[in-house]
Amino acid sequence: MAVKTEVRTFRGTALRSSQGDEGSMAISGRALSYNTLSNDLGGFKEKLQPGCFSRHLATAPDVLCRREHETGFLLGRTGNGSLTLQDGPDGLDFRCAIDPNDPIGVSAHAAIKSGLIDSCSFCFSVDGDGDEFSSPDSNGLLTRTIKRAKLLDVAPCAIPAYPQGTSLAARAAHYSVAPVISDQTAIHAAIKAFDNRRKQSITDARSIAKENSPLSLEEIVRCRKLGYSADLINELRLAAITREIRYQSGSAEDPELKFRDDEGQIWPEAARTTEEHQQSAKYHANCAASAKSLAEAEGHFHASDRHAYAAAHPNDTLASDRARVSSRILLRREKENCL
Repeated sequence: MAVKTEVRTFRGTALRSSQGDEGSMAISGRALSYNTLSNDLGGFKEKLQPGCFSRHLATAPDVLCRREHETGFLLGRTGNGSLTLQDGPDGLDFRCAIDPNDPIGVSAHAAIKSGLIDSCSFCFSVDGDGDEFSSPDSNGLLTRTIKRAKLLDVAPCAIPAYPQGTSLAARAAHYSVAPVISDQTAIHAAIKAFDNRRKQSITDARSIAKENSPLSLEEIVRCRKLGYSADLINELRLAAITREIRYQSGSAEDPELKFRDDEGQIWPEAARTTEEHQQSAKYHANCAASAKSLAEAEGHFHASDRHAYAAAHPNDTLASDRARVSSRILLRREKENCL
């Protein structure tokens, strides 16, 4: 299982470049600050608890210093001593010695010196259950406190990095102390806004459920996750309504009974005439109405449409052949319990 990593960016940190008389070069600054509340990160604000990286740093991990978090722009690392970290009560500072023979390091040093790069970012992953969330504030935002985490890298950067890939969850935010709402009118307005958002969410959920009735909420969520089209969802709704009617009227029956000949052959596989295709279309519609899964219903609706098209176009032999093949494949799959 891939480790979920997160990126945070601090603007306006004291990012510095230095150069000694003997030609030595270095960059330094504050990688992160403790007890500083972030802005909205998507439904929650966040702060780092002092010492949240202590346990990890005590294991002498190989923390990297990379420009913009890019692997190909490695400036230093604690593993070879070029990167040193100083963890204090207010934040974590770093110093990275730059190799004057490394053009990447020299370029980063020059960009920091000129002010092109003025921010610092860090990459971390929460250690187990090392974070906790508080109750919503007056604006409806949770507060996430990072209590224990692993520091992966520190990075001078010009703009926040947004790595790509499903195994990496990255967010960047400009950290600043959140303003304190002292005006009672503003507080009540914030509470009312949160309550309105909550009521709107409930209204939206009820509206979606009503629009897709009689499908259950579980079925609606599944359809959306699988990316089903509106037409297919409507067909599934029709099948659910049909099942309800058939159940309530007590007219539920085996849809295959009317479509078997004396030898037990199912008509849809051999349909050729307009009447046979019409019967086959009805047969598949009945099967869809009594389907036990979304995949089974989808298959029968597809076969029913093909037979209906063949019935409406009696001279289209290709459409007739496609309808029979669709039925044959579908029914054989059902016999083999593939749906």
